[in-house]
Parts: sequence; structure tokens; C-alpha cells
Amino acid sequence: MALIVLVLALGAYGYFFKGNFGRLAQLTAARPPGWRRRRYRIWIAKAAVLFAGPAVLGLALLGRLEALIVLPSEFGALAAAAGYPLPIGLLVIEALGGLAIGALLGGGWTLWRRRRGKAPAMLGDFSLLLPRGRGEMLHAAGSALAAGVTEELYFRLLLPLTIALVTGNAVLGFAVATMLFGLAHRYQRWQGVAATTAVGAVLAFVYLASGALWLAILVHVLVDLNGLLLRPWLGGGLRGD
Repeated sequence: MALIVLVLALGAYGYFFKGNFGRLAQLTAARPPGWRRRRYRIWIAKAAVLFAGPAVLGLALLGRLEALIVLPSEFGALAAAAGYPLPIGLLVIEALGGLAIGALLGGGWTLWRRRRGKAPAMLGDFSLLLPRGRGEMLHAAGSALAAGVTEELYFRLLLPLTIALVTGNAVLGFAVATMLFGLAHRYQRWQGVAATTAVGAVLAFVYLASGALWLAILVHVLVDLNGLLLRPWLGGGLRGD
């Protein structure tokens, strides 16, 4: 059953990213009012169906729905190496503190570049995902929330667990899942793949060290909100409708 679930999960991954990344490049084209917002909604729906859906269904088929709130025993040795169980309160403070410092430094750099007439610097090119006006900010925030929830369920829980069940190797499970997480961002070019692979490794550490998937979800959402909303706002990239 674990092998069947793994094959279905990888099939969902391939379908999500087939073609030109779901024709994401069309987000930058001149379209009727509201068209971009519909594309955001389609992306959110696809993430729910092809990431969160297989995760919940796969765990149900494996009889492992408790893994949504309890660290799977298959991750025990790897979690211990990561320091589990580290105090969640301490991890929350460290994570939020790191994100706040990063946001301040990145925001300051963005403002500095804006005053000199330069575009915001990016690790990779994710400009296709950025809202173009204030009216799209809510949709971008929804995308950040959807990515945090659905991708953590898929890349930090379902894939590592099924690979560990099939191979008996949790390290391989997290390594493959982190690699696929980075490759999922190939539309951001090699810099974006490298950056998101590193972020995926950090999120895996947060999950393993705390045993709390919700904490990895929270960190993921905040990272995306910083990139999709805070930085464009500071960079002057959001116009009025």
C-alpha cells in the first residue's frame, strides 16, 4: 500500500507541474480585469487537490492519519539527530526572530534599491507570482497560506513517510522530498531552485526538531508572505486598482 500511495503522490506532483508550470507565465500577460485573480484561485485549488488531497487520502489509506499531529515513529532516529524534542516555545521564538530579522534586512535593502530606482533583488525570479496591484494582495496572501499548508503536508509529511515505509530509510525520504521541493520551483531559475531547496531543508529541520508540522506550516506561510507581499509593497510594486 505504501508503494501505491507513493506512486499516486508522485503522479500528482508530475501533473501539478506539467507543461509550462501550469501556464503560469500567462499571469504577466495583458488580460481582462480579474483574470489574474482567477489564476490565483486556480493555483490554490490545484494545490488543495494535488498536494493536500493526496496527503490526507494517502495517510488514510496507510491508516496513519495520526501523523498529522504526532511525529511518525519512522522519523524517530532522524528527529533525535535534529535535537527532538526541542522546546516548541524556543523554536517559535527563534523562527519568528529569524524571520523578523530577515524581513527587516530584506525590507531595508528593498527600500534602498527603490530610492535609487532599482527593482527589488531576488534569489531567483519569482516575479510571475507577485501581485501587480493592491486588489490582488488578498489573492497573493491566499496563495501563501495555501502553499504553506498544502506543500508542508506533501513535502514534509507524505513523501518522506511513504519513501521511508517503502525503503526503510527516513533520511532518503527527506532528501528526495527536499530535492523535489526545490525542483518544483524551477520556474525561478537555478538560483530559485537552490534557495528553495535550502528553505525546504530548514523546514524539514523545524518539523523534525519540534515534531510539530503546524510549526513548519507557520514558518512556510510567513516566508511566503514576506516574499509575496511585504517586499513588493516596500519596493513600490503594488499599484492601486
